[in-house]
Order: sequence, then C-alpha cells, then structure tokens
Amino acid sequence: MNQFTGKHLIMACLAAVILPAFASYDAGRAAWLQGNYATALKEFSADAAKGGIKSSNDLGVMYEKGQGVSVDYAQAMHFYRKAADKGFAPAQTSVGYLYQEGLGVPKDYGQAMSWYNKASGQNFAQAQNNIGAFYEKGYGVAADPAQAAEWYRKAADQGLASGQTNLGYLYASGRGVNKDDVMAVSLYKKAAEQNFPLAQNNLGYMTAEGRGVKQDFAAAADWYRKAAERHFSLAEFNLARLYEQGKGVQQDNEQALSWFTQSANDGYKPAMRRLAQVYTQGLLGQHPDSELARQWSDKAR
Repeated sequence: MNQFTGKHLIMACLAAVILPAFASYDAGRAAWLQGNYATALKEFSADAAKGGIKSSNDLGVMYEKGQGVSVDYAQAMHFYRKAADKGFAPAQTSVGYLYQEGLGVPKDYGQAMSWYNKASGQNFAQAQNNIGAFYEKGYGVAADPAQAAEWYRKAADQGLASGQTNLGYLYASGRGVNKDDVMAVSLYKKAAEQNFPLAQNNLGYMTAEGRGVKQDFAAAADWYRKAAERHFSLAEFNLARLYEQGKGVQQDNEQALSWFTQSANDGYKPAMRRLAQVYTQGLLGQHPDSELARQWSDKAR
C-alpha cells in the first residue's frame, strides 16, 4: 500500500474575517460566489479604490488564481500588500506565501516568515500552519519538528483542516512528538470530516494498515474514494491498488486501470510508472502496447 504523505497545503483564501463592508464589496462577493468574475472584478476594484481592505485582498486572489483575469503574480502582490499593510491577516498570509514560492517577487523565506508572524500574531490559523511547515521543512530556519508540532497545534485547535492533517502526520511518523497512531487517526478524522482530501487519503491509509484503528479495507476504500472523487491523485492511486488487489472492493481490472489512469492524468508519477508496466507486460487485462508504455514512461521522467 502506498504511504501517506505529510504534504503541506498553503493557500490563499478569500477574506473570511468580518469587517465593515461597502455595498460594492458585498456585490462583488455575491458575484464571485456565482462565478461571475467580470462583475466581481468590477465591484472589488471600485471598492478597493475607496480603500476597501477585503476587496483589495480578494483582487489579489483573483490575480493569483486567474479568475476573470490572466494570472499575474505581481498584481496579486500589489493588491495583497494594500490589504496586508493595513493589518489584514489573510492578506499578510498570502504575501508570505508569494515570498515563499517566489511568485511575482524573488523567493525570500525571511520575508515569508515575517509576514506569517504578523498574521499569526492575530491568531490567524493558516499563518500558524504555514510557520509549522517552515519549521518542519527547515525553510529559512533550522528544522525543528517539535516547534512545527506546536505551530500546527495552534492551527489545529482552531479547526483548520490542514493544521489537523499536518499535526496528525507528525504523530503518525513520531516526529517532534511521541508516535501515537490513535492521535493521528483522530486528527485525520477531524480534517477528513471537513472534506479535506489529504486527510481522507491518510485516514484511508491508516485504516488499510490497521494503525490506530481496526484494519478495514472496505472503510479504507471509502476514504480513498472520497478524496479520489476530488481528483486527489495519491488517493486515486491507492484506490486503484485496492481494485487491483481486490481488497475491500471486488477485484476489478477495469476499475483499477481507470483509477490508475485518472491518477496519472492528475500528475502522480507512480501511477504513470504503473501504467508503463501495465502496457509493457500486458497487465490488468490489457494487451501489451509498447507505444503507450513508452508514452507513460516518458511522462513519468
């Protein structure tokens, strides 16, 4: 069974903090929720020109994600900074993320940490999670899993799914905390119930392995499927393996091939390599196909 992962999802988010709002922000937000990005852009721009903090932040999101505009990280940074300089924690976190990834600005872990600290000082959970990732991975600081665990815990205690998942991973791997599979499962479950696909995949893994919970391949398949249906490539791969092996589900080569292919199409290289084997050796009911095998092997490089 493929191992679970401790991947850190660090993302920009539309403003969720309640501030006094102008009517144009409310109109922009309503339009954004409906996928009407042209109207959202117009309303947010009008409000931002009047000093609207949330509108500036959300314009940053639109430019970062390419929603109604071409992706433009420099413009995203411009609008995030307008909100961040006024102390808006979501924007401060997004400024930190752009510095972390080098998007629109040179990569600078020191600047990223500085902005994350500003937001975490306001008890903003996503910033706390991101600081945890820095300490776990040693981004601009000495790697310190114990510190990572403390920051993840701050975020997890506020119900942030990524913080719960990352803390769960530390408990599952015994890094920075005493290894505790039961605690890991508990944290994964809290995040999985928020439909967080990484947690759903990891909970599937723990259930398949019988770690912290009774081994149950059918339940594992259910958790993998929840994440796979949201195009989480590792879960797609793990679900394919269950179909291939007939564990928790009826053995089904067609389903296995379908999920391996979906995982590969979603960018998971182990799935690409598995498909190369399938078409090289004629597995899963397929005839050997050297051209398909070559194509998947090349993509996996």
